[in-house]
Amino acid sequence: MRNLLRAVIALAITAVALTVLPRPASAAAEPPRLRVISWNICGEAGGAPGSGAYCPFRNSPQSKIDEIARLTAENDANVLLLQEICGGADGSHTALLAAALGPDWSIRHAVARRPDGRSDCRDPLTGELGAAIAVKAEVTATTDVPTVPEGTYNQQQLPLLCVRTAQWTTRICTVHILAAADDPRRQAQLDTVRDLVWPDRHDVVLGGDFNHFPTSAALQPIATAFDECDRRSYGSGDVVNETTHLAWTAAQEQNWSKRDHIFASLPGSGTLFSRCDADQSRVDTSWYGVGGSHGWSDHAPLIAHLRTRTPQAPATAGDLTADGHPDLVAVDAAGQLRLYAGVGDGRVVWPYGVIGTGGWSGAVISHRGDLTGDGTEDLLARIGDQLWVYPNRGYGRLGERVAVGGTGGWAGVSQVLSVGDVTGDGLPDVAAVRGDQLYLYPGDPANRPGLLPGRVIGRSGWTPMTLTAPGDADRDGRPDLLVRATTTGILYLYRGQADGSFHDRSVYGTGGWTPGNRPLLAAGDADGNGIADLWATAGDGTLQFYAGGTDSSGNPVDGERTQVGEGGWAGIAAIG
Repeated sequence: MRNLLRAVIALAITAVALTVLPRPASAAAEPPRLRVISWNICGEAGGAPGSGAYCPFRNSPQSKIDEIARLTAENDANVLLLQEICGGADGSHTALLAAALGPDWSIRHAVARRPDGRSDCRDPLTGELGAAIAVKAEVTATTDVPTVPEGTYNQQQLPLLCVRTAQWTTRICTVHILAAADDPRRQAQLDTVRDLVWPDRHDVVLGGDFNHFPTSAALQPIATAFDECDRRSYGSGDVVNETTHLAWTAAQEQNWSKRDHIFASLPGSGTLFSRCDADQSRVDTSWYGVGGSHGWSDHAPLIAHLRTRTPQAPATAGDLTADGHPDLVAVDAAGQLRLYAGVGDGRVVWPYGVIGTGGWSGAVISHRGDLTGDGTEDLLARIGDQLWVYPNRGYGRLGERVAVGGTGGWAGVSQVLSVGDVTGDGLPDVAAVRGDQLYLYPGDPANRPGLLPGRVIGRSGWTPMTLTAPGDADRDGRPDLLVRATTTGILYLYRGQADGSFHDRSVYGTGGWTPGNRPLLAAGDADGNGIADLWATAGDGTLQFYAGGTDSSGNPVDGERTQVGEGGWAGIAAIG
């Protein structure tokens, strides 16, 4: 088990990022983290020692809750997903848990039914059997939905319990899937669970006792739609798909399997998870309690760390994946839209994610600013004769596109940039090269993500220029432009002005920036130090990163170059 989260994150990044020369780490703030424990605590089954229904410490609820509290403290957990737990009455598991965790926690419980239709927790326990969620946050909404089809098979019912909080955007859910392998309702129950969480697929955590192995065919509708925390290794010695359940054969031999899972949204690139471990030390390894229990449940707690977002927190400029680092998007030769998540030092995560499967050929793409006003950075694209906003549904996944800037008339626009808030009204604006002129299209406050009519802010000379949007490169509070003169290969910084225009230019890069040498450019503060940087494809098919610097007068200039992408970039048609 790994207790140092920073070490785990560093190992994960090393495993997936491109091999490049090391650079200083980004100073960007870390996103909030969910530290989740999912555990079937075996809290109510009442079999005697030697029986398959035996549960250790079943008649000592305080002892079991004390162990949950210890587990929570050891892992600094802020989310608990608990199955087979009694709640809703004084002295029940959830009442004892509330006292053990303290006032910073909120607990919700949902009632289940056993096959005989009863839900009461049998003596000496109190309350009703079910599932519970505890969060170290303020719960703002709770849903409790039955998942087992009603019928004549038996009367068992198991809920899907979900909560929303004031502190995190992620919907948090837990479920317990029917255990009997011959129960004909299991597939329908799994399909119901998937359908219930599908509307929140872009930002959800779903954990529990699924009673299915990772490769079970019945589990695939969920397993393929979401990411599972333990399907990858997070460092040397970390085992994939660690087993979470102990049963016994007729010959009294141990039979370990993975039945517990924590699923989460699939981001546009990489994974939201940074840790996943099964704490097998807490499993009762006695033969159904004969001779005394050696643990607390027949299930191991499954522990996962993953990132979330703070509601309405402003996104880092250029950051689509909500990890605090600017990202790179690219259109490839097949017309797909790729997402390369930034690591925070100029490198990008490999392999890339595909967030647009087709129809992007010829697109002009840009991303800088929350065009829709939902707290996430969105994508802007000119495709054919129309300008589109693609809302970011969370972590780089794109939603249904919205036409902006009127109906048609954009085919004559050679370049379009989401530049940030140029006008100072708090809304992101768009710059575009139409003919030989530079236009500014302010954000429409009455119709987000719409745009107001454009106005000319550069009357001539813009046709031979390549524009990129670095944000506030000179740190004067206004967005700027990095502009390449294609005829000379010189890069210029055009400073944003109070009237919404760009001028007062200075040289950013003095040579070697011709289209033949550096075909494609994308700007942003990729290393998080407050100075504008550049990604550029090179004539040899590689991707280069230029860390921004300053000259003797304090003007932003290009700086140290590092190769951050091997060959293959010659086939990329556009980056942003």
